Amino acid sequence: MTPPSPRPHAAPPAPDEPLSARQRDCLALAARGLTSAAIGKRLGISGRTVDEHLMRACRILGVRTRIQAVARLAARTGPDPESRSFLP
Repeated sequence: MTPPSPRPHAAPPAPDEPLSARQRDCLALAARGLTSAAIGKRLGISGRTVDEHLMRACRILGVRTRIQAVARLAARTGPDPESRSFLP
């Protein structure tokens, strides 16, 4: 018996494919711990639309979760200038 064939995957995106401004906005707010609903409320869009922006960003960044996307974007662009440190 042969194992089932794996599901086809989309071709990986080009590493230099840019994120849209809205995708960056959603990722920046997700990095601060906001839910999709809270991000949507802040940006004036639905939570479902936020999820779509985050899913597309995940595909562009080559990751599966929003947490991984936030980490990958931070690695590409450096730390958020508004991030807070607990150091004195």
